[in-house]
Amino acid sequence: MKKIEKNKNNYAFINELYENNKVLFEHTILESDKLSYSISYFAKKDIYDVLIKDKINSRTINYEARKKLSGSTLKYFAPIKGDVISDNFGNTFKCITHYIEYES
Repeated sequence: MKKIEKNKNNYAFINELYENNKVLFEHTILESDKLSYSISYFAKKDIYDVLIKDKINSRTINYEARKKLSGSTLKYFAPIKGDVISDNFGNTFKCITHYIEYES
């Protein structure tokens, strides 16, 4: 198993991995001052895990396993490390990692 950080230079390679069914897992983590937003995709099961945690109180706000991401949630799965996203609640999230694990 290999791991690659998603960036602007490797989109074509990552698309090729998906086309050849080599992707095992994709994961992104975004953080604001108060919240941590984690989205994982398990390719073999074709399912997403979405976890939102309160960083201040160390508690889970929401956890869901989904077959498909909504448009509003998909925007949180798209960024690459360093990207910043704002939501409709006044939170600004920074992507701290977005990586893909794949078969070689």
